[in-house]
Amino acid sequence: MQEHIRQLFSENIQTMIASGESLAEPLENAAFVMVNSLINGGKIICCGEGSTAALANHMSALLLDQFETERPCLPAFALQPHHAGLNYNPQRDSDYLARQIKALGQTDDVLFVISLTTAEPSLIKAVEAALTNDMKIIALTVDNSGELSGLLNQQDVELKVPPHRRARIFECYTFLIHSLCELTDMTLFPQ
Repeated sequence: MQEHIRQLFSENIQTMIASGESLAEPLENAAFVMVNSLINGGKIICCGEGSTAALANHMSALLLDQFETERPCLPAFALQPHHAGLNYNPQRDSDYLARQIKALGQTDDVLFVISLTTAEPSLIKAVEAALTNDMKIIALTVDNSGELSGLLNQQDVELKVPPHRRARIFECYTFLIHSLCELTDMTLFPQ
C-alpha cells in the first residue's frame, strides 16, 4: 500500500510539472483578465458541472472573502447548480447556466468556467451566452480540444491541463484556482 501511496504523490507531481511548463503564460494572462475586469467594475462569474461546480463555488468564495491575506471583498459568485430549480428536467434544461448568465452577466464580467471534458452541454451553452453578452472567458479544461475550446476567441484564456486521471486533473484545477487568487491579490493589493 505504501508503494501505491508514493505512486499517487508521483502522479500528482508529474501532472503539476507538465502543467507548469505549459501554463505559466496563460495563467499570467488569466490573472490580468480577472484584474482588469475587477478594476473596471466587473465581476467574476464562476461555473462548473458536477464535481467542478464545487470548484466554482470554492473560487468565488476565495474571491469574495479572502485567499490568504486580509483584503476587501471582490465581486464574484458561482452560478446555481441545476438541482436548485423545482422544475429541472435534464433533457430539456441544459441551458440552466446560460439563462443565469443572460440575466446576470455584463460586458465587463468574466465567466470562469471549469470543465472536465469540454463537452458538457450546459457549459457549452454558458460560454455561448457569455460570448453573446460580450464577456471574457477563462476556461479550465483538459487538453483534448473539445467543443468548448473551439468557442473561445483571442480575448479569452484557456488553461489546458494535460490529460491524466480525473483526480489528478481536479487537484491541478484546485492549484490553478489558488494560483489565480494569489496573483489577483498580489496585483490588486501589493504588500
